Amino acid sequence: MDKNTTPVKVSVLRVLYKGLEPIKDRLDCILQDFYAKNISLSQAEHTAALEFRSAAATVELLLLDYFEQVDEFEVDTLHIPNKEFHLLLDLSKTAELAYRAPLANSGLWTH
Repeated sequence: MDKNTTPVKVSVLRVLYKGLEPIKDRLDCILQDFYAKNISLSQAEHTAALEFRSAAATVELLLLDYFEQVDEFEVDTLHIPNKEFHLLLDLSKTAELAYRAPLANSGLWTH
């Protein structure tokens, strides 16, 4: 086993990807409503929404790349470089924080 990589089951990555969908969708809706002037966000809320969406987009890109590798090599476990694995975890946590952050006087969970 390589100490510089972390083995991750593809099934875990697929669960992560599936959980990312509602976060992305709701953030997109909040941002669309903000730009259409249907809701107002403070500068801090707008910046937070953009950061959450950026984190979600980066996780999505990483996961899609992993899924391409899975399809190409027909494996059920990927060995992700440790730094990349930690980046994936950190960005996933950032995206997930969107559910608990107060945005538009309510939150992502109500939008």
